[in-house]
Amino acid sequence: MSEFPLVPASRYACVVDELAERGWSVQEQFLPEVLAQALERDCRSLWQQDDLTPAAIGRGEGPLVVPEIRGDYTRWLDECPPTAAGRAYMTLMDGLREALNRSLFLGLDTFETHYALYPPGAGYQRHLDRFQDSPLRTISVVAYLNSVWQPGDGGELRLFLPGGERDVAPRAGTVVIFTSADVEHEVLASRFERASLTGWFRRRPDNPLLR
Repeated sequence: MSEFPLVPASRYACVVDELAERGWSVQEQFLPEVLAQALERDCRSLWQQDDLTPAAIGRGEGPLVVPEIRGDYTRWLDECPPTAAGRAYMTLMDGLREALNRSLFLGLDTFETHYALYPPGAGYQRHLDRFQDSPLRTISVVAYLNSVWQPGDGGELRLFLPGGERDVAPRAGTVVIFTSADVEHEVLASRFERASLTGWFRRRPDNPLLR
């Protein structure tokens, strides 16, 4: 039995309804507090041990590290030492994947996620999450792990929506879910270290050579 509380089915249903209606959902206190705290400890431990590396933009043969565009440091969760918190988070995401497939018929097959830590002053310029040469990333998920965040600390996620911009505070437990191909977004510069798990639900490729 997991040491972390389960997420009620009603929270999954709320995400499904909001994605169907508008293509994005912001869920405060979606992560149980003890899980968010444990994941934050894991992320900051990796940072302190120099186990996070500068993130690049692009992919294939052309990824580049350009701190002026993207300034976070990352490590894929499946490449990290296994922890109870990491396993609980993946179980939570699997429940969300099943809810999305059951109600929205998205055909989501896998979930990939990495820790992301932004040092003070770092951000990520406006972008979409889906690669131009691959349609597989379908739903983006950002889970925040900053237990001591206060208004004025910066680091908000800015969503560019049809009705205007919306800024989301990177407060621990908040999870943002949106369609990867449609919702442009950016990470505003933070005054302090900003930690999160950023990931994507991917659908199974029609062509097995497509990744």
